[in-house]
Amino acid sequence: MGWQPMEPDYALCGMNNWVGSFDPIKFIYFMLATVLIPYPVYIFVATVFNWEHRAKRPARHYQDVLNATSYGVIVFIFGNYAQTLNWITILAFWITWPSYSMIAELDFAKTSLPSWKTWPFGMYALFAGATAVVLVFAGYHIYLAIVLTRTIPGFVGYYLLGLLIPVILTLIAYACLKQQNKDFFHLSRLYNWMLLLQWKREAFVAASKARKLKKANDTKLQTIDPPSSAENGSAGVQDAGADASTAAAATSAASPALAEPEVSIQPYQPYVWSAAIPGYFHPHHWQLFYTLALFTRFDHWVSRVGGGITLGCYMQGIMAYGFDYLIEE
Repeated sequence: MGWQPMEPDYALCGMNNWVGSFDPIKFIYFMLATVLIPYPVYIFVATVFNWEHRAKRPARHYQDVLNATSYGVIVFIFGNYAQTLNWITILAFWITWPSYSMIAELDFAKTSLPSWKTWPFGMYALFAGATAVVLVFAGYHIYLAIVLTRTIPGFVGYYLLGLLIPVILTLIAYACLKQQNKDFFHLSRLYNWMLLLQWKREAFVAASKARKLKKANDTKLQTIDPPSSAENGSAGVQDAGADASTAAAATSAASPALAEPEVSIQPYQPYVWSAAIPGYFHPHHWQLFYTLALFTRFDHWVSRVGGGITLGCYMQGIMAYGFDYLIEE
């Protein structure tokens, strides 16, 4: 009879769960197997064997685990791992992250993507081999999507359109980079207008406050005026002297509160754009493989292996370095 390739289980990839699904028990297994257990194991092994990794304080470890949990919810639901997670995925994951870590320790592999122009030959060969593996897996997954279209009409179209999401996010990141470094979209004018509105609002509030203080001071001046001579004409000279002394003392005591309020409104200083803190585009392997992990969604052993590999490469980046940004400063 010979070996026959396994076909996708169409029941598990049916219309009710082809977009995403959630199983709380499997989610616990997923988080334990891909985040909560491997994270401390990696820190221990990387420290003992002196693998390249970023020294992290407890606060950074906590933040990375918390972020990995949040990202895990997304990839678990929309990667359909509630239906496809099994021992094959977990085994592939636990083989991948140590293997990736040991490959990264090779001298020629200690590079980054932005420095590709200066890579040694060994790194070019490694990158070409990894790209070939990714393309082979991608081609087979597109084939599985075509096969699944027999059950879900148009599924392959939705599957391929999903690739537009990371492309759009990358284009937005590139646009932000152009704006930060060159004011490409002239958004500094909009920011300058917003700052001008802020200055006008603060100037209006300061002027209103000064008017209220002046009005309150005027009211207090009227209450402490000395009595008129007509009302006290029959009083003796000694009483008049005493009243004058009392009024002078009251006026002197109230003088700090009755001082004319000072309003100091600085002239508006227009915002001038500058690239004092330039940014640069730095894709990280955790971002690439996390994206790919969303597409290994088929109930097929190849897809399960692909899911374990992509999750293993993604988590190796998180455990070693953390959630570094696509645009760095």
